[in-house]
This record gives sequence, structure tokens and C-alpha cells, in this order.
Amino acid sequence: MASFESTRTQYVQEHFEVLEIDLPVITGACTVGASDGFGTPLTCDQAWTNEYKTYKFTNQNAPILPASNIYRVITTVRENPTELKPGSGLSARGSLSITLNDFIGDPNIGTAGVTADVETQGTFIGKLNARQIIENKTVRLKLYRVESDGTIDLSGGAETHYYIAESLKSNDNGTWSLQCKDVLSLANLNEKTWPPTAGGFLRQDIDDAPTTLAIPVDETTDYSNVFAVRIGDEFMKVTSVTDNLTATAVLNVFARGSNITAPVSGELLTRTTPDSHSAGDEVFICDLSDDETIDSLLTRILIASDFDAALIPAADWAAEVAEWHPDDKINTLHSEAEDVNDVLVKILTVFLMDLWFDQVDNLAKLSAISVWKQSSAAITEGKEIDAYSLKDNAKDALRASRALIIYDKKNLADNDDVSSYSKASRSSDNQIISEALYKEHKEKLFASSALIGVNAADLLVQRYVSRFKFTPYNYTWTTQERFLTFKTGDVIDLNSKCIQSASGLPSGDLRAQVTKISPRYGNEGRSYNCHALSYEAAFNDNTEIVLDTPLGGITFYTLAGAPSQAVTVTFILKGTYSFGAVAMKAGSFPAGSKIILILVDQFDGQANGGYGGTGDSIIWEPEDGGNWDIDLPAGNGSMGGIVYDAEGVDTDIYFSGATTSLAYPTADGYIRAPGGGGGGSVSNSVNTSDLTGYGGNSGGGGAGRSVGLGAAGGAAQGSKPINRRVDGIAGQNGDIIGTGGIGGSSAQNPTAGDGGDWGQAGTAGALGGGTGAPAGSGVKDSGATVTFFGDNASRYINGNGSH
Repeated sequence: MASFESTRTQYVQEHFEVLEIDLPVITGACTVGASDGFGTPLTCDQAWTNEYKTYKFTNQNAPILPASNIYRVITTVRENPTELKPGSGLSARGSLSITLNDFIGDPNIGTAGVTADVETQGTFIGKLNARQIIENKTVRLKLYRVESDGTIDLSGGAETHYYIAESLKSNDNGTWSLQCKDVLSLANLNEKTWPPTAGGFLRQDIDDAPTTLAIPVDETTDYSNVFAVRIGDEFMKVTSVTDNLTATAVLNVFARGSNITAPVSGELLTRTTPDSHSAGDEVFICDLSDDETIDSLLTRILIASDFDAALIPAADWAAEVAEWHPDDKINTLHSEAEDVNDVLVKILTVFLMDLWFDQVDNLAKLSAISVWKQSSAAITEGKEIDAYSLKDNAKDALRASRALIIYDKKNLADNDDVSSYSKASRSSDNQIISEALYKEHKEKLFASSALIGVNAADLLVQRYVSRFKFTPYNYTWTTQERFLTFKTGDVIDLNSKCIQSASGLPSGDLRAQVTKISPRYGNEGRSYNCHALSYEAAFNDNTEIVLDTPLGGITFYTLAGAPSQAVTVTFILKGTYSFGAVAMKAGSFPAGSKIILILVDQFDGQANGGYGGTGDSIIWEPEDGGNWDIDLPAGNGSMGGIVYDAEGVDTDIYFSGATTSLAYPTADGYIRAPGGGGGGSVSNSVNTSDLTGYGGNSGGGGAGRSVGLGAAGGAAQGSKPINRRVDGIAGQNGDIIGTGGIGGSSAQNPTAGDGGDWGQAGTAGALGGGTGAPAGSGVKDSGATVTFFGDNASRYINGNGSH
């Protein structure tokens, strides 16, 4: 017999549908008191033993089917499948509505209570509704085609759409309406909270003393395997529990007021402050995410909300996250119960992923949003797209050329005001803002998040701007069933005479993501109304990304949207500067990738200068013969930073002359290694009983951006009168134009070391003072092949780099 797919290309097609609903029955003895029952858990005193009966209904005009007990009563089918909401995370859930004609008969023929009189009195669906609880029962709508030879394969020739029943209601014209909902609603996402409320209460008052470490708790809550709890605004890390589930249960907690860190990742989870609490106060058991992947957390939430784990394709989810979020882990305490919908949206939004239920595959789907995603199919007007059915509609509400998220909440008990978060990540595309293009930025402000780190935050804003910087368009069209070879969530190429390129020819690079496919059921068979949202053209080899804001600690892999396959990407570093301990690095590009850096408009590539070392701090010790002794020895300078670390990714760098870019044909920029910090000096007052003690002088900072700071002078302290204690001289800061800071100098002590100029080491403090630090590095290859174009002594200063 033929499968559904094998008959897809039939030129002439005859369609029909079969509705199946699984309902619980009792096939053995069934009585209600002294009377016979009707074979359902509602109408039998006997216990149900997990038996089901499948009831089947088909269209009134369906062909003759090779099976009995398929009732020809369906008059209308209205299906509104799931719809993706890119950028919003959680899809709009699907629904199904079927109208059925009622008829004389009985759904439970064969049970003792269904006598001949009962069988003919009332109606089939009316009695079905009276004997069953329809809500949340499994519903399948099967879409069939008659084979070319007129045969029908009821067992394997259908495409099945999966739903769960919501209600069965009678209408005023003798018909019934079966309302069905998305299978994802099994989790009752609007009715459940997560983490599930699993906490108890304090048995007695406790004070705010940091040494109060035994927390008396209730006897009804299981506190075993608890990592942390929250009482009011205070978090406590649990080390053990004594007398669990007894009237003397006690939580033993770590020093109160201490920072709480994750045991695996070592990440700071929250800061907290000891507080007093009263008997009866809630003890909320926090859920821990410790280096947890996105798919793992989503899975835990859905399963805890009663979603069937068998409907989650764990391997597919893990592969999607590993491909598009390989470096992102979740480290946090989930410290308050929230609506499951809200929790899912928060996670999906900040990681820019879509979650929906696929009614055909009967699986929950998870997909990342990235402009690197390539199309999996091409559809053409006149074939997959019915001629003249394609329409478009601008979705300007999604457009954003600038995006911002605030993150890193140090104390999870703080409110969600911006002031509770310490970091921000921004991305903008300034190249499309002009009188000729968009006149002003349109911004996307994400809700502040305690779930993400710096990499995920940078990736979020980059991916959103890349996807939505041009006004997205929603495309709609009609497809006949034999040409429906794509699915919801697919990225496709659209080819239509209605979509023209600038030359007037049909556009050849328009991509869109299918967001919804709605079957349209009619007397003439099925067709499909399709929706897709334009997907900004894919980044390809030699795509140019312009960076025209200061670059501090950036990763080019993240700024490119974290491609999952080998690529060549050109970055235009335009007219600003770089800074940071490692100002720029390649990141985790797939093997075989290449980066091209074109420096234009006098881009100034620098990194942080090294800090100067402190001079000796000395202390007066009367018990040591009244001598000045060393408290802290002279400090060493610190090394300058790295301007660019290729991290094993082959890189071409253009400093001057001709480039590979049409838009930026001439390079004009610099990379200059920062200087190292100078060493601090010793103090000549050590081991002497001089009335006056002089602290050592401190080293100068290295040149760089940010500049290396000269340290404060070494301190002189102790019981000597204040006018006989003199601190050392501070070193000077380096500057951003290439000069290291001068070390502190005084007549009483040796001179401290100077900070290094661009690419130079700092010098040591005189007469055995602290060492001067090595210079920073211009470019570190780290295993890559890095090629320079147009470099010279003024354009490139190496320091301790690879060149």
C-alpha cells in the first residue's frame, strides 16, 4: 500500500479526513450500584484498568472506506496550527475545531447497560458526552488521499495532525463542536508555575547574626538534596539537614551573608545580606542551574509542568543548542515561582530561540534565530506558490537597527530596576542610518535578565540587529497539497515574479522562514495558506561587517553571529579604537574559517597598558630595636595587554594600501602594542632607626588604552609621629599616545622604574626594587597564519607579539 508521501505528486487528487479520539472504557464487568453501567469510568463502579477505545469519524462526502465504525458525520473542519513568533520565543499555540452531525446510536454497544432500548434512545454524540470527560483526551486528525487506482490505505496512507481535546459542546442545530488545543497545552502553561512551589516555613524566629547557622524548619517538607533556600530577601547555602521530615528539622547553612557560588562553574550566583526572620516565614527551595545548557533547562521546566518527555526530541534540541549556542551556559538560582509561560519566554527571548509544537511530527521543536542559517528548500510561483497568490506586508514593529540588554544581577533579591544590574550589551548598525536610507535608529530594548553572561548578551543583540535591521516582510500565499514539501520553521528561498530585484528581474536572494501553514478544508479538497517572515540575506564568504564603535574585549566570532560552519568574514574597523586586557580576539570560528581585518579612517588598535608596581611599604617596629621593617616589599610592574589574539583562526590584516573591499578600498590604521609597567623601589629606611621613615616609590604605568596606571607610593606606618612618616612618591600614568609613565623619584629612596612606551617593557626599580613588566603584544597568532598588508614601523608595533 502507498504512504502519504508516495501519493503526493498525483496530478488528480481526492482528499478526505478521519478524526480519531481515544477515550477510556471498561470492557469487563460494569455496574453502578445494582444497575448495569455503560462501560466508562464515569458510569462504572469498577476501577479503570487503562483501556481505551478509539472513536472514528469522517466527512459526510468521504469515499467508501475499507473499514466499519467510521461514522460519516464531519461537516466542517477548521484548523489554526501553531504560528512562530520570531523574536518573542514562544509560538502562538494551535487549535482545531470540528463540527459533527449527531445521529441515533450508542458509543458503548456491547456493555450490559446498553440495551436495545438504550441504543435507540437519545443520540450517539450526546451519550458520548454524558459518559466521558472529554478534556485533555488525545485527538488525531488524519489527512488521506485516495490512491490513483482507487484504493485507500487507512493504516499508513495518512498525514496525522496531533491535538488534545478541550471541549465537546452541542449547538442549537443538532450538531456538536469538538474544540481541540495544541499538545503543548498539556503542560497547562497558563496554569502552572515554575519552579514548582516546594518550600516550607520557619518553625521559630531567627536573628540576623552571621553565626546563626542552624535554621529551624517545618517537618512536612523534604529538604534533602537542597542547595540553597531563600527566606525573605536573604539567600542561604545549605550544607546539610538534620532530622529531616521531623518536628526538630534543622537546615545547617554556610556563613550567612557570604556570596553564593555555583559548585561546578564557580560563577557568582548571588550576593546576600543576613536578616532576621519570623516563625511562619516561607522557606523557598531554590532551583539551581550550574553550567546548564539551554535545552536542559527548557526540558526540565516542561517535564515539571506535566509535558510528556516522549514528545521532546532531546538529541535534536541538544544539537541545535550545540550548533548555535556552543559557549552559552546558564548559571543562576531560580528563586521565585513564576508562570511557566513567563519563564519560557524569558529564556527563549534572551537566547533568541523559537519553541513550538509541530502538529505533524507530534514533537516540540526548538530552533535558534541566526542569519547564518541557510535555506533548506526553494519554492517558486506557479508551482509551490499558486500563481498570483503571493502577498506581502511590512512588519515594521520588528525592525531594529540598535539593540540593548541589561544583565548581571548581583543580588537576586533586588527588584528588576535597571540599577539592580551591573552590565549592558549593545549592538547597532550605523551604516543604514542616513538621509539616503533610514533616517534614524529604531531600538529594541530587551527585558533585563539574570540568566545570561557576557557572551550570550553580545550574541543576542548582534543576532537581533542582523536579523531585523531592515524592515521584515510577512509573505502569504496558497500552496496546493501536492506541492507542500516544506514545513513550519523551515528557512526557504522565495522565487516569484512579484518580488523584483533592483534590476527589475525576479529577486534571487530572498529568504524567509515559514511561520505557519494552515490547511484549508473544502469540498474540492485541501489547500494550504502559508505564512513566512523574511529572513535577512545569509552571510556568505567575504561578507563585510562594519564596526564603528570602540572595541573593548570583543570576540569577532560573536560579532559575526556565531556561524556554525567554516566561513570567511571581513570586518571593517572604522575610525575608532580598541582597548582591554585582550582588546580583540577571534573566538570559536569553525575550522577552516578566515578573518579579514581592514583598518580604515585611522583606526587605532591598542590594549591596556601595564600597571606600575608599588614601592616598599614599611612599618615602625619598636619591639625590633626601633627599626623600620618591610611590611610589603616593592611590587613588580604588570604586563601590557594584547591588541589582537587570532586564537588559531587564519587572519589577514590591512594597515594601509589597497584592500579586498569595494566599499573600503584603502586601508588606514594602526596596531600598537602597549607598554609594560615599571617596578616599584625599595626603601632606604628599612633596617634603620632613623627618626623619619620613607616608603618606597612606585613604578610608572605603561602606554596604552586604557593607560597603565602608576601605583600609589609605598606607605610608612607605625607608632612614629605622623611628621616622621613619609609615604613614597606615586608613579605617573602612561598615556594613549605612546609614552610610558615616569616612576616615582625622591632624594631619600632609589628611583622607581618607568613604564614602557608602546611595545616597550617597563624598567625595574633601582637597587633591587620590583621588576619591570614585559611589553604587551600587537598580534598573537596562537597557531594561526596571520598575514600583514601595508604594515611598517609606524603602522605596527609588535612588543611581545608573534610578528
